[in-house]
Amino acid sequence: MTLFRHALPEETPDRFLLLDRLDSCDETGATARRAFTAAPPWQGLEAMAQLAALHARWTADFKLHAFLLTVEECTWPDHVPAADMRPDMRPGMPRLTPGGALRGTLRIGACLLAESDRAATYATTITPLPAFSDAALAPAPPCMAATLTIGRTAYDTRFNGDTLTARYRETFAWLTRTA
Repeated sequence: MTLFRHALPEETPDRFLLLDRLDSCDETGATARRAFTAAPPWQGLEAMAQLAALHARWTADFKLHAFLLTVEECTWPDHVPAADMRPDMRPGMPRLTPGGALRGTLRIGACLLAESDRAATYATTITPLPAFSDAALAPAPPCMAATLTIGRTAYDTRFNGDTLTARYRETFAWLTRTA
């Protein structure tokens, strides 16, 4: 049997919260940002899922467990710069890492499309932020996009509601800090 840590991609970040700051959050969705340094595209998908799940928890006052249920229509960065290609060290795996790397400070968006008591569906995107602020600049097109469905359910004996409610409230407060 393979230990789960050996099954994780080599590029798993030390801290697995892939949001640096929450810029906005209201009934219609949320936006956040993350500074990436040559991150593989799967980390972008994870960041979009984390933002959508955080919003789903926030709309339920952090009293429900939220988890990624489905990923549809996911687009990846287009090109693969030579610097992003690397040999894979695990036997039987592809010799090159596909997809362009995510670099720089990127805006992550999660727009609520539909919701029920048990799930919420979001249009999510990752878009480069301009290096400087200029209202005349047209926004950059998304480098990643996906439609994500986040499942929501009551906490139970496997997921302690008191502990997790406090944890996600604290995470939300940290992400919305002003300093």
